[in-house]
Amino acid sequence: MFNIWLELAPLFAIIAALFGLGFWWQWRNRRKEENAHVEAVAALATGLGGRVLGPAESRPWSAELLEPMREETDGLVNRMSMASPRSFGTTLDFRRGRWSVRVGEASVEKSVQNGTRTAYEHRIEVATAPLTPMKISRRTHGGTNFLGRPLGPDNIEAQGGELVREVPVTVAAAGGEWHRVAFPPGPFDAQFAVFTSDPAVVAPVFTPQVVEYLLAQAHGLPSPLHFEAGLVFGTVPERIAPGHTLDTVDLVLGLLDRMGVVAGHPPR
Repeated sequence: MFNIWLELAPLFAIIAALFGLGFWWQWRNRRKEENAHVEAVAALATGLGGRVLGPAESRPWSAELLEPMREETDGLVNRMSMASPRSFGTTLDFRRGRWSVRVGEASVEKSVQNGTRTAYEHRIEVATAPLTPMKISRRTHGGTNFLGRPLGPDNIEAQGGELVREVPVTVAAAGGEWHRVAFPPGPFDAQFAVFTSDPAVVAPVFTPQVVEYLLAQAHGLPSPLHFEAGLVFGTVPERIAPGHTLDTVDLVLGLLDRMGVVAGHPPR
């Protein structure tokens, strides 16, 4: 028996070496892709006159307002499937005209049937003067409930999901209420749901120019878009893509310009 194992030892060694080579090759490719990604984002930051932040600085400004990677980490099932703690990756700060902007990645490793996968998101944040808390969400069309019936306009999923109806941290802390803004029936009301702590203040912000812009750019903007505590921010469920992400930043800034929002200073 020992002789058989001795004879098979070279074969086992070759198999082990092949597995090791495969893991090393995968690690090498991932490392190469990661380096290329970091270099591309750094080039974007340089071109904008901004800077790439180190790990100690890369936490989102709005992390206390909305937990990063929430869709992948919230709830018992999500927490049980986490193969690593949530982490903050490539983050850049820059100025775009009069606006201070932060764009940062977050990620988490999740256990799946055949190993692990990495879930990513990036958050776009703009520093503004204090504003009435508000969320703008793109409505979802064509969905059905558990009985297979079409979702009504007041259904939480039809309004863009539970996040838009969730009372913001600062509103809850002040004991405030959270209301949907009632717009006249029409294209805007059919495409967007807007929630705020003060509908009387927020409703006039949606001028014909703002409404026209939102309808034209609906699918390019993050949804929901949050206005809270001197920040406007939205999350995109993918990594930073330098050209595309900058286009999204400009769409957000274009909306703020049309709303007459005043630029502010980043949180310290």
